[in-house]
Amino acid sequence: MKTKNLRRALRRKKERGNVLAYTVMSALFLFFAVGLGVDLSHFYLAKTELQNAADAAALAGASALTPHDAASITTAVNRAIDTMNLNKYNFNNKTFAATMDTTTQRSLVTFAINLDSTWYTEAQATASAGIYSKVRFVKVFTPSVGVSVFFASPILGASQNLSANATAGLSVPGNVRFCPAPLSAVAPDPGQTFPAWAQGSCPTAGIQPDGCDPTKNFCKGCRYTIRYEGGTGPSAGNYNILACAGNGASAVRDALASYGESCQCGNVSPGDTITTEPGVAAGPVAQGLNVRFDQYGGGLSYSTSTVPDSNVAQGASHGNGSNTTYDGISWTDYGLNSPFQGPATGHDGVKNRRVLVIPIIAASQFANGRTNVAISSLGGFFMNSQAIGSNSDVQVEYIGGDVTAIVGFDPNGNTATNVVTPVLYR
Repeated sequence: MKTKNLRRALRRKKERGNVLAYTVMSALFLFFAVGLGVDLSHFYLAKTELQNAADAAALAGASALTPHDAASITTAVNRAIDTMNLNKYNFNNKTFAATMDTTTQRSLVTFAINLDSTWYTEAQATASAGIYSKVRFVKVFTPSVGVSVFFASPILGASQNLSANATAGLSVPGNVRFCPAPLSAVAPDPGQTFPAWAQGSCPTAGIQPDGCDPTKNFCKGCRYTIRYEGGTGPSAGNYNILACAGNGASAVRDALASYGESCQCGNVSPGDTITTEPGVAAGPVAQGLNVRFDQYGGGLSYSTSTVPDSNVAQGASHGNGSNTTYDGISWTDYGLNSPFQGPATGHDGVKNRRVLVIPIIAASQFANGRTNVAISSLGGFFMNSQAIGSNSDVQVEYIGGDVTAIVGFDPNGNTATNVVTPVLYR
């Protein structure tokens, strides 16, 4: 018995230290497991930061795809690159420009007409009217960036390269509803022409390159006058004002000046009926619109609900005082910020405040005084310059029906509209 116990004791003596070895090995594996988990969490966070940057850049690029011209492609790339570089990665302390300069980053932005069609570079898209006039999608890649490995470097190496991409584009025109400004644009009836004071002035004379006749239709890139005084309107007493602003000229002024959630006209779509507001209201109309140019009158003052545009440039001026007129700037120049003039110090401007989304209504819909009119479509008009002078005529450039930055969908609606919004697709 004693001999057996002695043998057991000798065997246990030989095993002394095994537990320590197992403990050290287990702790080492546990350390690697925890470290790998930390590094994987770090990669997930960095990937999320990269994806957010790509998503924001793609949406910013898509917002510039209208009007469909070569300049819009360049603007889309500018917006995408600028937006991407506003973001950082790797715990929000690394910049993309440190990995790839912004000029080279332009190659990371591509365009397509359809999601499953050919993708084009900036140079390819701007070189062909057959491409830029139809582009609906933009894809943005982030640069491939190195993300540091903290604990699992013996397994994963000192760093891992990560990147992200996103695709955004213009939504398919549907029954989007939008709250417009309390104004309207009067279109000729089929086969008729604009009155002389309202006919379009276009960069090229006659029928436009896209086949549009500016004497009979609103054509992209052409300027039109929306008239509010001077004895001429769609019908006696009607000067394109909508009654949804409220009663009286001051309500019209306040509704035109407002920004944000204070739209008075409600959501409308083509086919809806809306009521006109009779009366001239030239001064209040000009005062409400000119807030966009950082001009405040009629009791209006700067606030977060009456903000100007971020670019209030109007081109060369002519005349003095109330007779001053401006050459205005085009929608393309506005998108390129050339020329550029910011609002007064302390006044925060908002991009695209100079864009008016308003109903287009056939001339035959108007009758004398207050009347109900049918909306034929929604159109986007860019204010080339402020309304000024005794007539308060407003010169606008038609930028098309596919106006971006309009959100809303009525699942019960059954009428179509030509308004679209930029959305993420992939």
